[in-house]
Amino acid sequence: MKKYVLTIALSLLPLISFAQNSDSLKLGKSNREFFIKGDQKFKFSEYKKVFTNPEALSYMKKANTNSTVSQIFGAVGGGLIGFGLVKEVTRNKTVYYNGVAIKEKDKGGWALIGAGLGAIGIGIPFALSAQKNLKKAVHTENQNPGTDETKATSYRLDIRGNSIGLTYNF
Repeated sequence: MKKYVLTIALSLLPLISFAQNSDSLKLGKSNREFFIKGDQKFKFSEYKKVFTNPEALSYMKKANTNSTVSQIFGAVGGGLIGFGLVKEVTRNKTVYYNGVAIKEKDKGGWALIGAGLGAIGIGIPFALSAQKNLKKAVHTENQNPGTDETKATSYRLDIRGNSIGLTYNF
């Protein structure tokens, strides 16, 4: 009898410890696995599949818009800084008048560098706002999962390949 109880207890231990699958949403570490819900991984562009709460979806749309604006300002700013640096490094040019070499100085690229830094400075608050709205969306989705559907307790028999299992959802 002791062996029978011990065998059942040891066989139920992996079932209890590995069968728990969380439906909470968390952020991943890369763009390939940006959202992780349970054991499913979603890209950033698939946020409409992930978020079911309308309030969380609106936060996510704001985050997407702010992220796009910050990337545009960052790219323009980086381009202006790069072009200004190239212009500053290569600003001396030689001009020939009647066979005589005269060195003239071009206007430097410091104005372009300053404009690029300004564009990046404008993009930073948009990036911070995007991150804040993204965290709000994930928090709101985890607080109130689902929209109008009520979750009911259910049992389901899963048969896959060589395995069989009983799933209990609550």
